[in-house]
Amino acid sequence: MRDGAAAIGIIRRPELVGVLVADHPLPEAMEAGKIYIVGGPGYQKWAVFRCPEHEEEIVQLSLMQNRRPHWTIAMDFLDRPTINPSVRQLDEAYAHFWVKSGCIEWCADTGQRPISAPIEWN
Repeated sequence: MRDGAAAIGIIRRPELVGVLVADHPLPEAMEAGKIYIVGGPGYQKWAVFRCPEHEEEIVQLSLMQNRRPHWTIAMDFLDRPTINPSVRQLDEAYAHFWVKSGCIEWCADTGQRPISAPIEWN
């Protein structure tokens, strides 16, 4: 249904889809464009996916409410994820983006070192 609706222009084709899994996926088995939601019935532990800016980098977001920081993820009936708050990588590509209904919305400071990022002294 998702692919058909996107093909005829009813909905925007998602850049990311959510997949529920019981265990952390192995990095070599992870596909770009998929967010692996690690958990079980009634609970979510982690959201794990390849960074859309730098696919060699693996993003791991805690979904556990008792941890800091933590994120929330919701999927609609087409498995399109929405993540809150935004995702901010503090190294490598310095990607900063929102995931809304499976689409990536880039923030203006993507690619810029965050002010709070640790400085490496040589």
